Amino acid sequence: MDDAKILTGPSFLPHDKPKKLIFMLHGYGDTADNFIHIAEVLRQPVWQANYFALNAPFLIPNYSMGRQWFELYPNGVYISEAGPNEIKIIRSQVKLVVQQIEQTIIKQKNKYNLPFRDCLLLGFSQGGIMTFEFGNFFQDQLAGLVVMSGRIMEQNEITNQYVLQTPIFISHGDQDDVLPIKNFFKSCEYLEKNKCIFEKHLLAGDTHTISPKAIDLLQKFIKKNL
Repeated sequence: MDDAKILTGPSFLPHDKPKKLIFMLHGYGDTADNFIHIAEVLRQPVWQANYFALNAPFLIPNYSMGRQWFELYPNGVYISEAGPNEIKIIRSQVKLVVQQIEQTIIKQKNKYNLPFRDCLLLGFSQGGIMTFEFGNFFQDQLAGLVVMSGRIMEQNEITNQYVLQTPIFISHGDQDDVLPIKNFFKSCEYLEKNKCIFEKHLLAGDTHTISPKAIDLLQKFIKKNL
């Protein structure tokens, strides 16, 4: 295994011999150090899970404190206005990152001698976008994929049978002013069209955040699937 492809970040390891692993992807402009606290809010001792918050590999130009999973302004063009050249840049970055996420999960699950089906991937905002991108790329089945306040970029028909069998949790605040609620509806429509196994939660009054009610719903999802 090439350690250069392993993503780094803080971990919360309450168990010497965990039965489950939860991997967490932060949002655009954030870092894993700011995201690991979600583990303590989310955790339920009965899961016997360890938690890993991963840092996005790319720095944001002129903003040294924040990181990104892929560029929002490739060639200086905002992603929603990206042309073929910019889309190519984004796709190449996404491909690289999903491979890094894969290597990171493999390293940790091998360390604890656990199968992929005892691993769950959770992402917020741009991290949520990457969560689905990873699931659609990955050639095995995780316990679940969690997309919080994100969106699904993919528009092509899903052909990966593993992701079609993987439970998906998708939630969004109806007052989100960073990724507008239309992204949630489009993503749910895409998942339904492809006959994915998913549960959707539109959170009244929530902005671009992970609220206590989102945590409560996510805990129920994890209890059911992990």
